[in-house]
Amino acid sequence: MRDEQERFVNSNGPTAVTVIVCAFNAAATIFATLVSLRAQTHQVLEILIINDGSTDATNEIVRQQAEEDGRIRMLDNDGNRGTAYSRQRGLEEASNDLVMFFDADDLAEPDLVNSQIRLIESDKRILGVGCYARYFSDVSEDTDLGLQRIGPTNREEFMTLYRNNKLMFMVPVTLFKRGHALTVGGYRQKLMPNPQGTRYEDFAEDLDLWCRLSDLGVEGMYFITIPKPLFRYRKPVDSLSTRNLKFMQLKMRWIKDCLCRRRAGIPERTLEAFIASRGAVDRFLDWRADIGAGFFRRGAFAYSRRDYPALAFFLMLAGIASPKLLIQKFRTQRMGR
Repeated sequence: MRDEQERFVNSNGPTAVTVIVCAFNAAATIFATLVSLRAQTHQVLEILIINDGSTDATNEIVRQQAEEDGRIRMLDNDGNRGTAYSRQRGLEEASNDLVMFFDADDLAEPDLVNSQIRLIESDKRILGVGCYARYFSDVSEDTDLGLQRIGPTNREEFMTLYRNNKLMFMVPVTLFKRGHALTVGGYRQKLMPNPQGTRYEDFAEDLDLWCRLSDLGVEGMYFITIPKPLFRYRKPVDSLSTRNLKFMQLKMRWIKDCLCRRRAGIPERTLEAFIASRGAVDRFLDWRADIGAGFFRRGAFAYSRRDYPALAFFLMLAGIASPKLLIQKFRTQRMGR
């Protein structure tokens, strides 16, 4: 396998990067995504597609693109295995140590990878480099739904988050080192098998990895974010996080519990044990926070429709249900230009 991958590695020239795209029934968007990745100013790329059991034309579109560009390689899963499985496979199969995941419906600005490489190579203590993003609607690529601002923009901001045991939010397109990710366990698999078939491992799987990597702050390592929108982030109404908001919120609480326990030198609890530990008050507060998050998302979709009365109404409800969440959202997201 490694012999076959040598063509994706350039040991004598510019740093080689693997961009991993996990795709499931992405025929409507993946062509534009691949075009944006092929147009990067940093050309030493492996573009690794993990086809997660697609039943539409995703396979054909990728193969056609691969015929035009030898940097594109595709691996097929044996059926639909989910996000965490696909990401872990991509991590294990990548030809280069510097890797980045890119969603099959987002669009990269031409200087995305080049900007990230310049920064990560400037300091060996950098764990990963993120950037800001522009939201756009799944209805039209020309829409501008605002600016997403996530991640610490300097080492001091990261260390403040680290010392206060804060969750480490970074964008999905963060460029990071494959070796570090594998050392901390990569993307967790089969967190809590259940009769309903809910894949808890597929919710906030990137946040879980960023948090475990951020534990390396004890060694002086840190994440950093370029305060410039270098990719365009599609906001589909029927997204995974929207349809399964309560699972996402639950997983995030468990990730925070794991983070605090690791740093206190206490073994992590399983997701099942964490859920069982939540008392009546905890469940009530969780319910309030989940309701607030749901109202905020409805507000965001109202904004995408330019329905400003509905936007104001849902933001008011979100503030009543969870003022803390509303404040956090306004800090990291800005509507309009």
